[in-house]
Amino acid sequence: MQELARLITEPEPCPYLGGRSSRTDLRLVQSIEPSEYRDHLREGFRRFGMMLFRPACEGCRACVPIRVPVDRFRPTKSQRRVMRRNRDVQVEIGQPAVDAERLEVYHAFHEERSARVGWKRQQISAEEYHRTFLQNIVATAELRYRVAGRLAAVAYIDLSPEAVNSIYCFHHPDFRRRSLGTFDVLVEIELARRSGRPHLYLGFHVADCRSMAYKASFRPAEVLVEGSWRELEPAAPARWLARGT
Repeated sequence: MQELARLITEPEPCPYLGGRSSRTDLRLVQSIEPSEYRDHLREGFRRFGMMLFRPACEGCRACVPIRVPVDRFRPTKSQRRVMRRNRDVQVEIGQPAVDAERLEVYHAFHEERSARVGWKRQQISAEEYHRTFLQNIVATAELRYRVAGRLAAVAYIDLSPEAVNSIYCFHHPDFRRRSLGTFDVLVEIELARRSGRPHLYLGFHVADCRSMAYKASFRPAEVLVEGSWRELEPAAPARWLARGT
């Protein structure tokens, strides 16, 4: 791995849990071997563009890396309803790209989240979108979800030798009732299974954060605790698990 820079950020307000501060272990990477990337995923790192990162918060372990062993996954009744609800969705997979169509969905998604759950307002340019989703140190695929030809959601994933890594998904609020976030995870689980990759990495599970706790609804799930992956106990807050994000 060719590492360009490494730092621990200064404390800043936690984006997941109010009243707490957070710090992040950041690694700016020029290049990385597939086996090295696999090992970093196993160690709880996430990736955006050319940046590897994981929490480095003092005295807090609320952000827990989570993954799904795809061969053992069984959808819930709610997830099966989501699959049926989206039978008409056209799923496309290809190279990441940026255009007005993608930007419109991205901005609509963030505006709705800002109004509904208090996310910080975010408007990015095509150049910023390119840096975020198109400049990648590993092979990255774009999933596009269309309803009657209209772009409804976009997701980005990458492929390590033993896993699909879920990077980011955004969807237009016009299609909120379809639960396209849940549908995307189900598509990614099936993609991992069909490609012979045993795990789908879903990022961080934060039990007391509405935007992050839903990941525990994809069962069985494994979490990284004190350096070891172990099965997540069925105790996540039920009020968040039915969430179709």
